[in-house]
Amino acid sequence: MKAGLPRLKLPHTIEVRAALQMAAGAGAALIIATWLKLPHPYWSVISAIVVIQASTGGGVLKVARDRALGTGFGAVVGALVALVRPEGLVGMAAAVSLTAAVLALFAARRPWLKVAPVTAAIVIAGAAGPDGTASLALDRVFEILVGSASGVASILLLFPRHARDVFRRMAGQVAGETGELLAMILHGDPREAADILDRHRKLKARLTALEAAAGDVLDLPGPQKEAADRAALVRAFWRVRSDIVIIGRGFQSAAEAAAPGASPAVGKLEPWTLAAGGAAERLKGLSKGRASAPLGAPDDTLTLAAAGAEPSLAAAAIGLAHLQRDLNDLADRFADLGLAT
Repeated sequence: MKAGLPRLKLPHTIEVRAALQMAAGAGAALIIATWLKLPHPYWSVISAIVVIQASTGGGVLKVARDRALGTGFGAVVGALVALVRPEGLVGMAAAVSLTAAVLALFAARRPWLKVAPVTAAIVIAGAAGPDGTASLALDRVFEILVGSASGVASILLLFPRHARDVFRRMAGQVAGETGELLAMILHGDPREAADILDRHRKLKARLTALEAAAGDVLDLPGPQKEAADRAALVRAFWRVRSDIVIIGRGFQSAAEAAAPGASPAVGKLEPWTLAAGGAAERLKGLSKGRASAPLGAPDDTLTLAAAGAEPSLAAAAIGLAHLQRDLNDLADRFADLGLAT
């Protein structure tokens, strides 16, 4: 048996990759901006850092695109305002304030405009300098473009699997958090109502981040089956969350009708609790990369027809039927992507 070199195991591999990407992107942005003789290369460095930071939580391509579009729009608006603003400090201050306010108002519902007020203010305030309005606007656009491109390039060229690894890790974490939420609902403790509501909010935010992370994974040219599987996995997660919301409404209705201190997890909802408990365990298994046998259709006694018209039972029956179907689809997506075996 040959003794080989010891294999290094870093405790935080993904974080180390992100740090190296940050170093490469920031350094490349500074070098390229300086080589192009851009007047303020630090703006390129800042843009590269912002774009790379987005890669740790998903959305890097969207951040790069938004910064480029927002900078271009802000530069154009700033240049136009700088050409017509009144002379003097008061005129400049009024132009900067009004333009920033208007752009901020539009940016409230258009995230890609968030950087536009900053760019416009820089162009308006700096237009009185020796370089002129047009030159300042163009320089600002190129500085942001160089930084954004350097950030994206460092992510794609240095550790190209980083975005895929982030998505895989996030998918497992979301599965675990979804299972914990379902388990809490099935436990039916009224004292956990506030915690359950908070977990619903956090899960929604996590799914939004997972959707962004899925879009950051770039596949090689050719059939994009894996990209379609990632998108399908995110959609399945959203459906599972909706099913849990429906089940939760049934348990909430039962809790409101129950006597003070009683738990709706027992009594009339107990059959649905036991059936949905298998779904919670399966979600926890998926979070650890374990596949399991598909969940069959709910027993006839747990269907909507058997539940009757009582709101709590009807909600539990509808939620359970949809949950088992959607969880099977989610498990298939995990298997297709190699996230569970």
